[in-house]
Amino acid sequence: MLFVQDNNVLLKLENVKFRYNKKTNVINGVNLTVGTGEIVGISGENGSGKSTLLKLIIGLLKPKDGRIIKNGSIGYSPQNQLLFENLTVIENFMVFGKGMDLPRSEIEKEADRIMKELNFTRYRDTKVKDLSGGTAQKVNFGISLLGDPEILVLDEPYQGMDYASFLAFWDIQFDLRKRGKSVIIVSHLIEDQEKFSKAVHLVNGKLQGCNRVDCPECCGGKKTNE
Repeated sequence: MLFVQDNNVLLKLENVKFRYNKKTNVINGVNLTVGTGEIVGISGENGSGKSTLLKLIIGLLKPKDGRIIKNGSIGYSPQNQLLFENLTVIENFMVFGKGMDLPRSEIEKEADRIMKELNFTRYRDTKVKDLSGGTAQKVNFGISLLGDPEILVLDEPYQGMDYASFLAFWDIQFDLRKRGKSVIIVSHLIEDQEKFSKAVHLVNGKLQGCNRVDCPECCGGKKTNE
């Protein structure tokens, strides 16, 4: 990863390409700039490479070409939950917090705040394997908030959440935006678009702008070829 000199830019992708084999680029020249206080929505068909793009952003994968430039720490909530099922909720927070070199007292304080905001404090000492899918998803998302990252990267973060938790999720995003943090969210819900600073589609390995009025892809608005 390279670092941005502009303090108003937290993340920048320049002509990023990636392929799993020698023939086909899954990501084929992505350009994206994410400034402070932005919430960016990314949509696309299944298999279009959205999760791959997020893994490139957080550093789990390395681009074959192009540059990914960042200016801040990154929190990540994957689509598939990465939790220890035989550990309790608070024990999971402790494991991931220790991996970030956070002091125990800070982990406990942040975990308690996150559990209260997302309304799962009563499951603090419950093993993950005994949680409902929606509650486990809240834990998965909550852990990404540890360490107060500058950039939050979320892959379909609210699957299975009840409506109250969905609203609480967005309250957290709006608070992050007010504090100058940036959020990147993979979402299939067109209703979320009004919440995004900008929305883009991943199509044929590239990002293109999206809005509900005039959109080249089927996102709930008018198609350009109609």
